Amino acid sequence: MAIRTNAYYRKLAAEWLTEAGVLEPPVDIECLAAYLGVPIRALRMPKFFTAALIADDGMPSILVNSAAGEGTRRHALGHVIGHMLMVMDEGAAGAYPRTATEHREADVLATAIVMPEPMVADQASKWFNDYRYLARLFGVQENEMLDKMTEMGILRERAIRWDY
Repeated sequence: MAIRTNAYYRKLAAEWLTEAGVLEPPVDIECLAAYLGVPIRALRMPKFFTAALIADDGMPSILVNSAAGEGTRRHALGHVIGHMLMVMDEGAAGAYPRTATEHREADVLATAIVMPEPMVADQASKWFNDYRYLARLFGVQENEMLDKMTEMGILRERAIRWDY
């Protein structure tokens, strides 16, 4: 696999979201999976299990733990779809996700899928940088949205955080 930067993966995720017609938060992960032609099967599993790409009658399917919280499920689905996007981006040279070791890159893609920077910036300007509201809007934890907005430079690390 070629060496890619986080910015490359964020751009790749943004392109795929645009192609799939996902333009408003919260990002519909199921819509993105459907666009890729991969069904999602939700089953109640032990707590340690989040999601996996499986073969279902020779075709790929995503298995997700229905007992996990919404934020955990969304990130896990984004992670699995991230692996798929990396393989699709590599073309014939791509490795099947089962042997892929690029979990950090899949996490970058998962974050870019669940909280795309253009959407976060747009919504932050509309909602006065209220990271708590944006976290609910995007279906993520408040600390994840706060970290994303800080990383993007929307909020400063030592900014006042209103407790209302």
